[in-house]
Amino acid sequence: MLKKILLFFLIFASPNAFALEITLDDLRVLLNNWTKLVPDGAYDFVPDDVSYEIYSDEKFQEKLKIAAEKLNNKINESKIKLAGYMVPVEMKKGKVSKFLLVPEAGQCIHVPPPPLNQTVLVEMDDKLADEVNIYKPIVVSGSINVGSNSFDVADSGYIITSPQVSTIEIKK
Repeated sequence: MLKKILLFFLIFASPNAFALEITLDDLRVLLNNWTKLVPDGAYDFVPDDVSYEIYSDEKFQEKLKIAAEKLNNKINESKIKLAGYMVPVEMKKGKVSKFLLVPEAGQCIHVPPPPLNQTVLVEMDDKLADEVNIYKPIVVSGSINVGSNSFDVADSGYIITSPQVSTIEIKK
């Protein structure tokens, strides 16, 4: 997944469009932070060698659906930093006041939304964000809380309040 995201950055991102400089090691940590949103053991039923037959099995799909809705209460009220993509859900004065943070570009818009435990609502409070291109990666840091919200495009399992939002520049 890291190679896929890095390739996307190199192909589509303008080198002058970013504000936060990070190294590939920083990016790896930011991407791994998404795993903190999934409670331990949620996907233990998935075998290492998933075949088409297993994946398409109705019972397996039901287990995936249940696992996707499990939230990690252990991270409630902790600080977190995630790299992802903005999906605006509320605007004020032409700027973004709330958005969903998702791990891959185009989720919720062009492809099905990510699981509940991989979708984060970011509330901008009084600091409104300029509308960011949904295909340009951002970094969001702040206090994360467990709590579901529902929007037309997707549901979220977590909320980040008082966020710091930055775009990304990869250090060479």
